[in-house]
Amino acid sequence: MTEPVLLVENLRKYFEIGKRQILKAVDDVSFTVARGEVLGIVGESGCGKTTLGRTVARLYKPTSGKIVFDSEDTTNKSDAELLGFRKKLQMIFQDPYASLDPRMTAGEIIAEPIDVHTLARGSERTERINYLLNLVGLNPEHANRFPHEFSGGQRQRIGIARALAVDPEFIIADEPISSLDVSIQAQIVNLLTRLQEERGLSFMFIAHDLSMVRHFSHRVAVMYLGKIVEIAPSGKMHASPLHPYTKALMSANPIPDPVVENSRTRIALPGEVPSPIDPPPGCRFAERCPHAHDRCREEEPVLKEAETGHRVSCFLY
Repeated sequence: MTEPVLLVENLRKYFEIGKRQILKAVDDVSFTVARGEVLGIVGESGCGKTTLGRTVARLYKPTSGKIVFDSEDTTNKSDAELLGFRKKLQMIFQDPYASLDPRMTAGEIIAEPIDVHTLARGSERTERINYLLNLVGLNPEHANRFPHEFSGGQRQRIGIARALAVDPEFIIADEPISSLDVSIQAQIVNLLTRLQEERGLSFMFIAHDLSMVRHFSHRVAVMYLGKIVEIAPSGKMHASPLHPYTKALMSANPIPDPVVENSRTRIALPGEVPSPIDPPPGCRFAERCPHAHDRCREEEPVLKEAETGHRVSCFLY
């Protein structure tokens, strides 16, 4: 088995909230991503998906745990020491309106990482900008326009071009389609799929839309209240989810077939997601789980293999 490009072990990211309150955004998360693999990260809002992505990218300093990228431990490196790491790993941010500097042209935005890493100058720099614009479906004349002159889909393409400017090995895409129209979402995902296949890129693809995750991802990890509760190959996860939370999540995903959709039973979960400031003991899903028993409320289940390549954090397995 080849060594993974990304290894995350027991990663935690806590935030201090007010006086003596700790928000456990990411709590003891472990996973790997192979070279050329797309790992989808799904879960409801507030489960820690974005914080996980930003911590892996070292935009946030981990509270504890280990992040090994390309056989190099990046967990405690300083910003200066992370320069080479940032060339290999880039992010596509969620909001195409907020993630682009309104005072910079599209060409300047794309060129910024090229300048930081001193990859090209003069005419070579201009050629690289034009190449990247063409690569993401824009025209070279767009280089002199400002972000407000573009549509949401075009802005996200600029964000993708910026991420590709330094020829990264790994991209963390943080809900890159959530604020776009449905037709534009498909275009962006098809673009990412083409780039992934042509360049052999590895991805962490964070999203709410389970159908898009299934289309783009090789494996899927499901998060609940700061923890990964299930991880499996994409097809297996959608065909036979194991964790009660994953089953509820999948049942809420509409199927574009009225006959199948009308014959399905929607799993409605009782109660609300507990606070990440004061999570309950034991399994964090226990209070909403129809199968919970005393052990679930006292002991925390460990993510372990229930089937080949299919790990789940639940005492049912």
